[in-house]
Amino acid sequence: MKIFAVSFIISILFSFNFWAQKPLNSSINGHSHNDYVQKRPFKTAFEARMGSIEADVFLINNNLYVAHEAKDINLKYTLENLYLKPIIQAIQIGKIYPMILLIDVKSQADSTLDVVMQQIARYPQFLNEKCPVQFIISGNRPKPEKWVTYPSFILFDGRPNETYTPNEWQRVGIVSQSFEKYISKKGQKNIDNLTFEKMKVVIDTIHAQGKKIRFWATVDKKKVWKALVKMGADFINTDKPKALKRFLN
Repeated sequence: MKIFAVSFIISILFSFNFWAQKPLNSSINGHSHNDYVQKRPFKTAFEARMGSIEADVFLINNNLYVAHEAKDINLKYTLENLYLKPIIQAIQIGKIYPMILLIDVKSQADSTLDVVMQQIARYPQFLNEKCPVQFIISGNRPKPEKWVTYPSFILFDGRPNETYTPNEWQRVGIVSQSFEKYISKKGQKNIDNLTFEKMKVVIDTIHAQGKKIRFWATVDKKKVWKALVKMGADFINTDKPKALKRFLN
């Protein structure tokens, strides 16, 4: 039996003033988008206690380089140097907190993921069932039917419009979607009630199936952050971790 992550057939949309004053949801967390372009990769997001940190990776000569495009690769910027080793250091000194390292695969899915697993497995702390770090694979993912063949420390980034079997759904660590599926970046300046309610139905459906959801391609404006909080999104995408931390606090 297949699971439909979200049904986009919305039978009733009701009028709702989503700007009504309510306390911020303390469970909302930040997602440091393209974290490696920060002046201090990992460290800025870690100090701001972002619950999710994104690293895009390319597989070249059996190593993983962190960059948005191949032309931007810096040989010093490897997944291990920028993220795996600093996270291990935080674990060793007892400063770690629950977080996601979202690894966005830019090169070929299967071969890149093989090396991702090899590098993670070098550190026994990551293989401990009590490890507070989740590794979630996004971007070029293997086909869902292959997800169940990977070790339990590897989870995958789902999509609201994809269909999964129950076993595949268990391997989904988070569900993500582009904000621009619902509204353009220009339109984010003034999110109307209808758009808000459509997105809230998507979020509520994902929550009802026991998963968390994130939207990318969002504008870093307080009005957008506030709307995401009120919709119930679990993570707010940002290029400004410090500012988002102040907002959420």
